[in-house]
Amino acid sequence: MALGSHHVLGFSPDAKLFAFINDQGILRIWDTDTNELKQEYTPNLQLSGPCTAFTWFIAGSVSGEPTEKKFKKARKLHAGSTKDEGAIYLALGTSNGNISLYSYALGKIERTLKGEGHSGKVTCLTQDDEGHLYSSGEDCQIIVWSVADEKQLSSWSVGTEKPYSIVYSKISKNLVVGGRQIKIFSTASQELMQTFTGHTSDINLMSFLELDESIEYVLSTSRMERIICLWKIGKKGRNKSATCTLLMEDVAHCLTSHVDNDRNLRVASVTRSGVIHVYLIAVENIKAEKPIKPKLTIEIASDSATVIAPIPAISVSLRHSAHPQELIFGYGNSSFLVFERLKPNFAEKLQVLIRADPKLLYLTQGKLSRKDGKSGGALKTLTPIVNEAKVDYKSTVTVSKKKLKAVEMPMESRLQNLNLNALPGGVAPQAQSKVQLLVQALHSKDNTLLRSVLHTHDTKTIQLTLHKLPVPYVGPLVNELTQFMQQKRMNVEYAVDWLKILVQTHSSQLMALGSEDLLNKFGPCIGIIEHRVNCLKELSKVAGRLDLLINQIKRNTDEDNLNSANVLVYEDNDSSDPELEDEGEKSSPDDEWDEDIEDTVENMEQDSEDNDESENENDDDSDADEGEEMDT
Repeated sequence: MALGSHHVLGFSPDAKLFAFINDQGILRIWDTDTNELKQEYTPNLQLSGPCTAFTWFIAGSVSGEPTEKKFKKARKLHAGSTKDEGAIYLALGTSNGNISLYSYALGKIERTLKGEGHSGKVTCLTQDDEGHLYSSGEDCQIIVWSVADEKQLSSWSVGTEKPYSIVYSKISKNLVVGGRQIKIFSTASQELMQTFTGHTSDINLMSFLELDESIEYVLSTSRMERIICLWKIGKKGRNKSATCTLLMEDVAHCLTSHVDNDRNLRVASVTRSGVIHVYLIAVENIKAEKPIKPKLTIEIASDSATVIAPIPAISVSLRHSAHPQELIFGYGNSSFLVFERLKPNFAEKLQVLIRADPKLLYLTQGKLSRKDGKSGGALKTLTPIVNEAKVDYKSTVTVSKKKLKAVEMPMESRLQNLNLNALPGGVAPQAQSKVQLLVQALHSKDNTLLRSVLHTHDTKTIQLTLHKLPVPYVGPLVNELTQFMQQKRMNVEYAVDWLKILVQTHSSQLMALGSEDLLNKFGPCIGIIEHRVNCLKELSKVAGRLDLLINQIKRNTDEDNLNSANVLVYEDNDSSDPELEDEGEKSSPDDEWDEDIEDTVENMEQDSEDNDESENENDDDSDADEGEEMDT
């Protein structure tokens, strides 16, 4: 099964079992007939790492005597298993690049295949009819494994593009590798045979189908596209186009296909929004003229009397031999799943199924089993059995419960306990954990409750809360802290305190995610921190200049209070003498000065007039003398 953008899942060949790997790398296996969670496997993160890919295979279909003997031995060790269950195995690929074989009969890892493996995580696994496993990894390598010999046989490179999905073609015995392009390699010569180009992002899902003994097709879809492309495998060639295209309303998380007895191609996909699309195409009408829309769309909704909420579909399968005309699908979430079989009604374009919420259904079954005196599988509790005769008391004095009497507190002590004012020399209250409130806030996404929990600078409270916080809530908490860092300065301070202690407390769980997953989690947060750090230099310059201006203004405006007002004021009452005042009234020097100025001005004017008259007389005399001289 290919590695999806959110999870890895797949049905067994007979569709009686369903396996699912969640984001933490935990493997869960359900029985599709009884809707019961059969097994849950948590890998050792230090030794093997989380599971990233898997494929089902049956022990009877694998050739090789050593493997058959080991499978029979495993069935004998598991006394309660049937013959069919003992033959079912899962090949698990881990983030460390190793391949392990998980036994459904034993419920554990039976052995690990020997070899160098991949340098990165395994992205996809598939098998052929000769007992070989093919694995693809992020190191752009394809490795061939022998299940019988439990070792690595060979490997080859597929180019610079990382492969995320591979399938094996049984007729031509080629390996179809999906990266950004679809490449077909010969398993015998490891030679590139064909190349298909048409997707704009990484291909995460592929499905192989055969119409007859000579015609083979491959269905593919990518992570960022809402289309399914159908490719015909033929002779050598490069950059071939798709035979036809199928439309979807959202990105696909599951893809399956089947050719029925009437030579009709049936394709089913589950989108990210939880809707199932079913396509019915006649083999003769497969053309590349225009995209094909789904023949039937199936949606699932809850049967609540108050609120009608959609229930997302998780997976769908068309490849099961028991009922070839039906499809089996599962809906719910990663913890509570319900499986059903349905015969599609192609007379309607939209079919809405009203079903009970799987989570409420599981809880109801648990309550009913408790009333009947039986405990459910998920609600089992063990009560320790203690023999009172063999109890070793540490104290020499033992008091029976019958002799114990209730101690009544006097009224004075009760009144003292009601005093809420702490004494000045009392002990400071200890920090308390807020993990229950934090988990409730992350579940309900209540901003008010979340702010009440995160708005604290108490280091002890933060440490106790994060130390008891379950691992599945670390990711949602990082997302909420990232949103806090995009808000006001006060929220940024709270977010930095929580984020620093979160990294210190859950460092081992965060390191187990891998470099890419860890970068995706903390990428937005790191970007915000870098953006704020880039502005720190300019802000420090502005703050320094403002401090200089403020200090200068303070020095200029601050004045000494002693110089701002007169220190001493003296008034002499004897300075006002009435005699001096009378004399001042009789003779004022100012008036005399004014009279003198007026006399002076008049004299100056009189003198100027006399001078003018004398000058005129002299001029007349000079003119008369000149006339006498001219006569002579």
